[in-house]
Amino acid sequence: MALYLDASLRRTAVSDVAVSRTYIRSREFDMTLLGAPIVAGLAAALMVAADARLYPILLLADLWLLGYHHVVATYTRLAFDPTSLRRNRFLAVDLLGIVIIGTLSIALTAGAWVIATAFLYLQWFHYMRQGYGIARMYYRATPEGQVPGSRDLMTDLAIYFVPIYGIAQRSATMGDRFLGLPVKPLVLPEPLLMLLGFAAAAAVLVWIAKIMRAALADTLDLQYTGFVASHIVIFLVAYVAMEDVNTGWLAINVWHNFQYVLVVWMSNAKRYAGGIDPAARFLSRLSQPGRVMKYFACCLAITTLVYAAIDRLTVLALGGGLAMTIGIYMGINFHHYIVDALIWKRRKAPRPGSGQAPRPDSGQALPQSA
Repeated sequence: MALYLDASLRRTAVSDVAVSRTYIRSREFDMTLLGAPIVAGLAAALMVAADARLYPILLLADLWLLGYHHVVATYTRLAFDPTSLRRNRFLAVDLLGIVIIGTLSIALTAGAWVIATAFLYLQWFHYMRQGYGIARMYYRATPEGQVPGSRDLMTDLAIYFVPIYGIAQRSATMGDRFLGLPVKPLVLPEPLLMLLGFAAAAAVLVWIAKIMRAALADTLDLQYTGFVASHIVIFLVAYVAMEDVNTGWLAINVWHNFQYVLVVWMSNAKRYAGGIDPAARFLSRLSQPGRVMKYFACCLAITTLVYAAIDRLTVLALGGGLAMTIGIYMGINFHHYIVDALIWKRRKAPRPGSGQAPRPDSGQALPQSA
């Protein structure tokens, strides 16, 4: 009995060391980021599947509460204070104009279907990359992930192969309409589609075997594993299981937007964790502890004003034609995809005279304490 108890205590001590972790922000935030988006996305899909009349209501709620908000949230990292605006002038203003003009030109010449089809695939890629990025945040909060240069190849393969198979499967079954817009999806030959399905299934099975070994060794990180599982589930539901392309899109769009809004809030809260920044009083004040609701209410108010103005401009000043409307709204989305791919990888310049080397931007660096 003494030997058994001693062995049990040793095993418990090893397990405690193996699964000790920090959070990407806090236990409460991590659990919210893990659970709320996937629950909201799946609930939206189930509600529409039960009653199709709910689709326009849920779509409107998704666009105004999350979709437009998540685009505007990007600007809290780009241009919410004079210093940020000067530093990011090209990305925040000039590039937006360039992309909108380019998108409008294509829509008015080649046709709205070109832009709508590009949106279908670029947005899918945007979803996949965000899932990968957040999974990396969770991984880097695990003991293995804190080793410099470490990768989780088996998990990465599942994160990428499932969405790739998903969009290929959706392209083969969706027809020529997406969100009421004309599209021309890329339909792969059946043998290639089957090969992608086998690759995705193999990647998931290998990932499951990996997490089972970790569970047996008492080293399984539930939050990291849970997030990867939610990524796999939402892509399978949105692009494979849901028969209607628009219902599937609603599910994954809610999931994606909800995640993005939470991660940007986390980034701003960490960026101004030291208190009010005299160079960015407005945003830093909103990002202080206890002001979460004020932060989201302010962003939502800005979102409403900006997109209401865009809507009026499109209808009254520009005629509200399909090509014109698609050109403007899709141009804003495409600009968001480009900027979002850049700002999380930028390196923050050191303060003048500090003698410090450039370091990752505060939105990219992973918090190292709970």
